Amino acid sequence: MFIRPSKASFIEQDLKLLEKHYDVRTLDIFERGRSLGNKVKVFWRMFKGVLWADVTYSWFAEVYALWAVRLSGLLGKKSVVVIGGYEVAQIPEISYGSALHPETREMVAKILSKAGTSIAVSEFVKKSAQTISQNANIAVVYNAVDAGSLVPSKPKGDVVVTVGGATRPRWVLKGIDIFVSASTKVPGVKFVVIGPFDQQVVDGLRKLSPAVEFTGELPREQLIDWLDRAKVYCQLSRVESFGFALAEAMSLECFPVVSDQGALPEVVGKSGLVVKYGDPSAAAEAIKKGLHWGKGRDARARIAERFSVERREKELCRVIDSLVSR
Repeated sequence: MFIRPSKASFIEQDLKLLEKHYDVRTLDIFERGRSLGNKVKVFWRMFKGVLWADVTYSWFAEVYALWAVRLSGLLGKKSVVVIGGYEVAQIPEISYGSALHPETREMVAKILSKAGTSIAVSEFVKKSAQTISQNANIAVVYNAVDAGSLVPSKPKGDVVVTVGGATRPRWVLKGIDIFVSASTKVPGVKFVVIGPFDQQVVDGLRKLSPAVEFTGELPREQLIDWLDRAKVYCQLSRVESFGFALAEAMSLECFPVVSDQGALPEVVGKSGLVVKYGDPSAAAEAIKKGLHWGKGRDARARIAERFSVERREKELCRVIDSLVSR
């Protein structure tokens, strides 16, 4: 039974992969709202689903995953929980992460310790989870990007892009201020921030560099068009559990420049440059090198080799088959 809180693209990707190999039923947790009446109905549907299934597969270590894990244990079934990252994060300086709250941290610890297998989307997420539950059985299965659907088709220009909301409080989380500050040290180059923004935040950032373009949230086609034309992609975040936008940009042969936080160095490897978080000067120097070197093909090759859909499919099946055979 596939338990999902939304139909986000990465969740739907897993559903399609699993449906190729198993008989799958879905349970949409919030499809009919969050009222008490709906929660009762969802719990009843989950109970019937666990009776039917051999394995429950829950996206995110949230309260509904605790229900699924406990029901699976009571009914002699297996359980898998995918850890997205926020559930095990605890970064007090930016008030980020569920694990900052003692009650939530305790709930997540119960989920991880009782699940048959938890799946972390990066080594960074696995290490974060292990600080909460040392005895959890955690497998790393990286998120996947379909590089075959992201084929470079446009000439690259002197364009540097980052994707992240310039909103409160996400602009700090995503390092938008660092990106804007770095732009002042790389003259003659177009810097673009893609994502929703608060006008007050943008007005403040434009005092640092009025030349940076803030596009707002874009349709996917326009986002891909920007990434296709950019020579350099930056992700200067305080933390990233994986970095989907980064991986998509690398697939489109953008040279990656990332901070040394979270899973970003794991994703980039040696195909780009890693800089100290919070250092605009270091970011600017790396951007200059990226514009000059332009080794975007190495970045695309890394995504195709390490983070392919086929690889995630194979590893998800390995986790589930191993769990069922115990």
